Amino acid sequence: FSTPSRDLRLLISIHTVLDFADSVRRRPARFGLSAAEAATTADQVAAARDRALAERQISYTNSAKAPTTLTLATVVSRRADLELAYNPNDCVERRWGAPEGSPEAATCTRRAPADQRRKMLRYRSWFAERRRPAR
Repeated sequence: FSTPSRDLRLLISIHTVLDFADSVRRRPARFGLSAAEAATTADQVAAARDRALAERQISYTNSAKAPTTLTLATVVSRRADLELAYNPNDCVERRWGAPEGSPEAATCTRRAPADQRRKMLRYRSWFAERRRPAR
């Protein structure tokens, strides 16, 4: 299921994971490290993150009812596309950020109406900045 809230939580999670190594560098004491240990540890954390993102996968059922598998590294690389991916009137391939013209996107048969896409563009800053709209 795609919802704005799910996608915003996904984007926030991606940002948190990608920023963690830099957080170790910026605030080593928070992690019980000396300043001298911080750079090496942050590099190790970043390398472990990159390995885990490359190894771990998710699967979704595409519009042709076939399983499609993505590595977490692929999902992370699509984060800008995920800022506009939550419309349930779009096909599932689009909701997972499949690049236009790619074999993955070839099974997409449903697109959100143009007026909805324009409205989503106005709200994109909420997702790009990883913040919830004011109530």
